[in-house]
Amino acid sequence: MSETLQSLFDLLEPLYQGHPAWPVERDRIAAVVSAAAEARSPALRALDADRAAHPAWFGAPDMVGYSFYVDRFAGTLAGLRQRLPWLEALGIRLLHPLPMTLSQSDHSDGGFAVADYRAIEPALGNLDDVRALAADLHDRGMALAMDCVLNHTARDHPWAQAALAGDREMRGYYRIVDDAAEVAAWERDLDEVFPDTAPGNFTHEPALGGWVWTSFYPFQWDLDWSNPAVFREMLDVLLFWSNIGVDAFRLDSAPYLWKRRGSVSRNLPETHRLVAALRAGLDIAAPGVALLAEAIERTADVLPYIEPQDGTRAAQLAYHNGVMAALWVALATGDAAIVGDLVRDTVLTRPDTAWLTYLRCHDDIIWSALNGRVSAEALDRISDFYTGVGGFGDGRRFQARPGAAASTVGMLASLVGTKGPEALGRYRLLLATMLALPGMPMLYMGDEIGLPNHVDPAAPDDARWLHRPPMDWSRADSAAAGKGAGAEWLALTERLLAVRTTLPAFDAKAATNVQADVPGLLVVSRGGDSDTVVLVANFGDVPQALPFAGRWKDAIEDRPIGRVIAPGAVLWAIRCD
Repeated sequence: MSETLQSLFDLLEPLYQGHPAWPVERDRIAAVVSAAAEARSPALRALDADRAAHPAWFGAPDMVGYSFYVDRFAGTLAGLRQRLPWLEALGIRLLHPLPMTLSQSDHSDGGFAVADYRAIEPALGNLDDVRALAADLHDRGMALAMDCVLNHTARDHPWAQAALAGDREMRGYYRIVDDAAEVAAWERDLDEVFPDTAPGNFTHEPALGGWVWTSFYPFQWDLDWSNPAVFREMLDVLLFWSNIGVDAFRLDSAPYLWKRRGSVSRNLPETHRLVAALRAGLDIAAPGVALLAEAIERTADVLPYIEPQDGTRAAQLAYHNGVMAALWVALATGDAAIVGDLVRDTVLTRPDTAWLTYLRCHDDIIWSALNGRVSAEALDRISDFYTGVGGFGDGRRFQARPGAAASTVGMLASLVGTKGPEALGRYRLLLATMLALPGMPMLYMGDEIGLPNHVDPAAPDDARWLHRPPMDWSRADSAAAGKGAGAEWLALTERLLAVRTTLPAFDAKAATNVQADVPGLLVVSRGGDSDTVVLVANFGDVPQALPFAGRWKDAIEDRPIGRVIAPGAVLWAIRCD
């Protein structure tokens, strides 16, 4: 273990060697990691060994994720276990419940204002329920992902409350600025995450004698990661949940960890080093656990979280938010070139990494991820398009940084038009394309039954609750019986996931080749000579000739294909010579 600990400290030394607490914290970090390694159960050690032999285990063709809020999907963790047959039948192998930890008592930002990293929200259950869920999933060959909110705690968190009470050590866990002029100096270089509902990046707290850094909301206090005690605490949290049975962590708001005067304080090299150090700590005590970087940024700014240029092992997964936004651009404009360009530019080389691909999630579609690839004017028009201005969508514009196109909120079914065969055809085009691109796909709760927008009167200030509905189990049960508004959506989703499982070419690490662009047409070859699958997706409004000769069939429909692909159609073409 001494060699692996040294690898961890080699990452941390440049960050902390000048900090007065570093010698003590170095010993404490070593003790935390050693204790976690010793406490890891034989069953989890066996899982670690299996994953060591399959380092991109999360990228297998049958590894499809599903993201949801526990209370809105199943009420409680016990209720979630009762819904596992639904998820299994759908073809899900990885569950990502959104924040389950104890959150602030009033405003909680959907659970992302964490009041206790080691406790479950009482209305959902307790730690034993998580243990039971993880064990149940492992018995079924499934996996559990969990959020770790790295950047901030709730104002209700004991650390913050102790700081308010005058505890000097706990004050050191947060970014607190005493002088208004210094706040103004910082602000000159910073963006605003929520300029409409939470402008600025600092909140005045009289009890602190100054301003505390709050990138998101006034009740979410940014942690000071330049303090090695904060690193030690958060690594300990990851190890705690790893030993309960969590298989992957979504590192929430990862880009914001390190702050530096004169910079935008996002995506700094120190932040990349911190993620690599968290990975190094897990590699010692829980090496089979994966890290997913939530960095909703331009693709060039996301890559260092997953494949750092210095060769360091960091997160194994990262949201491919650029491709997600590009797919919606292609649907709105009929031009798929941007999707092909992004896929071509982002082929991952490490054997233990993969993109996480998706169409919708609990958050907004942030068009600024495509800055530099699509003009600001075009992105603004697309933002309007999905609110129904010249388009078929029923979404809403959401706030954005100054000068950026407003983000879009809304459920997938509402954004593609909700009703009629055209809407289902758009869903088929988007889903079949996303499932064929390199990565681990993640579905969002309710999309499989075409669940539309939901107006939540309890969250009037946050438009994102439009796409955070309660699961409609009446609609789901009817769909499973082949009846009702969700039946065709469910049948299509189940079919695509079932076929994907049978195609080795859709492994995240399979070879990928984006073929020559034809306006409106996306052509991506996956796999090798013996198992090639060619994705052909026509986002345009005219028929296109297929760009290959010979006898082929569509794996989705299991039937021969002709020489032309219709507008809005998508094929998974395999040779049948």
